[in-house]
Amino acid sequence: MTTTESLKELERRAYRATFEDGVYDILFGLVFLILAGIPILETMGISRFPGYFLFLIPILVLWLGKRHITIPRLGFVEFGPKRKSKRRVLAWVFGVVLVLTLPLMIIMLRQGLPGNQVWFIVALFAAPLLAVAIFAVDCPRLYIYAALLAATVAESEFLTSYVGTPFNALISFGIPGTAIIIYGISLLITFIKKYPLPAQEVPHVS
Repeated sequence: MTTTESLKELERRAYRATFEDGVYDILFGLVFLILAGIPILETMGISRFPGYFLFLIPILVLWLGKRHITIPRLGFVEFGPKRKSKRRVLAWVFGVVLVLTLPLMIIMLRQGLPGNQVWFIVALFAAPLLAVAIFAVDCPRLYIYAALLAATVAESEFLTSYVGTPFNALISFGIPGTAIIIYGISLLITFIKKYPLPAQEVPHVS
């Protein structure tokens, strides 16, 4: 029993160490900054729609960060069936929400709905997805980012009547996004110092 608990504790520590790299923090910060930048497109006479492809950037950052920074330092760890089950659930939820949300967003954009209505409906669909995603990855501080994201959507709408667009988004999303990225970069620097790359073995030459 003690051995089993010890193995579970080791697995938990190894799993939590994968979040010390700050990559997820940088990802969230980029999402905030993209949300701050998309309204600028409209003020420039450009459709919002191309701006949504910018959300591929955080995904790319996550993939590159884990592949080239985290895994080389911590190694590829095979976690237990419980964590694998959570990831499978997450993958299914992502797929279902994406299938339901993407056509809806396209229809709303073609009908020319105001940006605030689009964001409200998207947030309505994204909220359960975000909650399941955070539950699946098991990183408590991400709940803070999710709550902050929900609050900034409401704040952005509130500021619209006072500062107008795009300054409402720049204030609501830009400021916290910049702060989160700075925090993520500080975690990344600490992680790199704490877990240096293992020295490569030099082949013996006789």
